[in-house]
Amino acid sequence: MPFGSVFGAIVFGILGSVLGTRLIGSEETPLKVKGICLLVLGLTVAAGLLTKKAWARWLGAFSAIWFAGSAASIYLEQSSVFALTVVLAAGAVALLLIVPATGRPVREPSAGPDAPSTASRVLLGAASVALLGFLGASAWAVARQPVAHTAAPADVREADARPAGAPKVESRPTSPNKEAAPEASVAWHDFADGLKRAKQGRKLVVADFYATWCGPCKMMERRTFHDPRVMTRLRDVIPVRVDAEETTDRGGVVGVDLATRYAIEAYPTIVVVDGDGHELARNTGVMMPDEFLAWIDAVIERAGTAVARS
Repeated sequence: MPFGSVFGAIVFGILGSVLGTRLIGSEETPLKVKGICLLVLGLTVAAGLLTKKAWARWLGAFSAIWFAGSAASIYLEQSSVFALTVVLAAGAVALLLIVPATGRPVREPSAGPDAPSTASRVLLGAASVALLGFLGASAWAVARQPVAHTAAPADVREADARPAGAPKVESRPTSPNKEAAPEASVAWHDFADGLKRAKQGRKLVVADFYATWCGPCKMMERRTFHDPRVMTRLRDVIPVRVDAEETTDRGGVVGVDLATRYAIEAYPTIVVVDGDGHELARNTGVMMPDEFLAWIDAVIERAGTAVARS
């Protein structure tokens, strides 16, 4: 049996089981479906490779390239060692299966044409359905993500609604007492200014400690801090952003000094403090919108401040 088939069967069996089980445990339905499909795909391709099926070689090579590309994207965003391991393993499998010397099943010289058996058809059908289901669930998961829509300028909307030939009526500014819609991005403050505002308004400071080179920090910025629900909730606190490696003085404080003061060892780290700078809670690592909202709500309510839910 070619080395590529053996190695591919091992990798698909392990990755399919590990990644599939992880996704099945998720709360999101599309991720559960992806997990089931990934588990089935890994086991069926592994079985096909071990039984020297030609379709398993090419389906395995295609799937390995897909997994390597997806894991590479995750690695670039999160710098995850596990994602890098998947990239290397899947890339090696794809290469070994494509190269004839290591991937093509060896047939006995006396053996005639190999008619597809019922078991082979079942494995191929299950693997194909699993692959299509995985791709469909991926598209489903992307479609479920909140999309921020940019509203058209007020004068354009007014022009569209105004009958032809009607005079333009100047609109009056919205009353400041009315609740405004979430902004396009979070209004971050420097630490010193945020601490001052928090003390005056009896609010909490939510400080995001980051580094300019940090991939997970950029991921959390894109996926979490641009979520409309998160932006709305952060209006109840004082959002502060601190470059933990910056040496520039900002209002009497320096990012590096703050990182030392609050013992920041990894990025991103979210630290919640009161108006006097006393730490109340922290969380290290990327948090998706739902996870962040659940965490910050619990911190706010536990603090018993004016920003707690009524």
